Amino acid sequence: MFHTQQRKEGLSAAIFGLWRNWAIAVGFITVLAFVAPLVSQQWMAPICLTAYFLLRYVRSVMNHNHIPVCSRLYQEVSVIILIFASIVVLRLLTGHTVSMELNGQPVNENGPIIGIIISAPATVLVTLIFLLEKKEPLVCQLCHLRYGNVVEHGFIGKLYRLEWRFQTKVLMALSILMTVVDWAYYFFVYINVNLNSSDIFFFVLMPLALYVASLIYLGRRYYSIWMVYCHNDNYKLVSTPGSTEVRFLVFCGDNILIDMRQTENTYNNGAIVKRFDTPAVMKLSYRERVDTPQAITLFHELTGFNADEIRPIFSSPDNVTFRNIFHFFAFIDSPDEIVNSKLRGEWLTLGMLRSLVDQRLTDATLNAELARIYNVAMAWKTYDREGQRLYKFKHYHPTFRLRDIRSWDVDYNDPHWLCIGRKNEDWKFYKLSRLFAKIKRVFSPDHSLNIV
Repeated sequence: MFHTQQRKEGLSAAIFGLWRNWAIAVGFITVLAFVAPLVSQQWMAPICLTAYFLLRYVRSVMNHNHIPVCSRLYQEVSVIILIFASIVVLRLLTGHTVSMELNGQPVNENGPIIGIIISAPATVLVTLIFLLEKKEPLVCQLCHLRYGNVVEHGFIGKLYRLEWRFQTKVLMALSILMTVVDWAYYFFVYINVNLNSSDIFFFVLMPLALYVASLIYLGRRYYSIWMVYCHNDNYKLVSTPGSTEVRFLVFCGDNILIDMRQTENTYNNGAIVKRFDTPAVMKLSYRERVDTPQAITLFHELTGFNADEIRPIFSSPDNVTFRNIFHFFAFIDSPDEIVNSKLRGEWLTLGMLRSLVDQRLTDATLNAELARIYNVAMAWKTYDREGQRLYKFKHYHPTFRLRDIRSWDVDYNDPHWLCIGRKNEDWKFYKLSRLFAKIKRVFSPDHSLNIV
């Protein structure tokens, strides 16, 4: 079964979903800029907060989709809306103590708030920070946990990363343009008594026109991408049969088995990069799931002997290109068990493994497995599900040892623990985050998604 039609539908949904993300996320900023000059100042703060929670609600609904949805642009816009709301509240609180506006005119407490001169520079600042940020945001880490490594390093992951950066640059460029034009108009032309037709054009209609133009431009862009990958199928993403990969991380006591024969990955530019990986990897025709009994049989076929214990770690489903990965632990009691087996590798300690990772000599999939095991396990050992410390010693972290993995009872498929690893009692905004989480539960259709 090639799943050709399902693959085409999934790719189409993923590609045009990028246009939908832009339409919704940037649409929220545009609506705020459009509404701000037309309503009284007292209403803008509630409107901003309503927009914020509506956007969070939309994001929660999107997470129900079986096709991966990139939420990074939603995260950017959420920050922009919060900055907008904060400045509006600050203006209301300090309005009676400030006699002059920035353009030198007397403050008109009954006048409207010009939203675009707030949202445009805020958008420039936020997009610049997101583009310069080297560390992957939590929203992306949770996406990797939800959909797995196959999406992260597959076509969808690469497409989302490239297009998020492109969309963010477009948003920043439009915001720079509006910042320059509207602030120049505000300083040299605008009179804060009322809104004339010229004011409405620069502060209301121009942002709306640029938003509509961006929808047309990005619509044409994603239609072209869809034609390449789905209609003409130049890259064989639709016609190529799906596949399933089953991976086993083999542990014996405080050691892990690693194939040191330097697997070669050849890239399009001709570069050859050598990567070390687990030796226990099996590729099969596509199947929707691999349970533990099947994994035990597959491990025996792959190695020629039975492991003392096989246990699932997590799965990396791909409902778009139908290329999924199933990750398992394989525990053995003695290293002598692999001597006459089909496995070839060397037993490495945690320190030796960490050295290879630091030198970027390990395979990307292995890195993703190790990162998930470490981050989820350490969060589970350090905090409870509410983020409260299990040990009342600030900044104390339990030890991480390979020999302990076999005895741990933790669900590596649970994204909650990654969030706890970032947002916990040791985080300075922990109490404020918990307050927001309680408010978000009112707006989210699924409480399990209230972790970001």
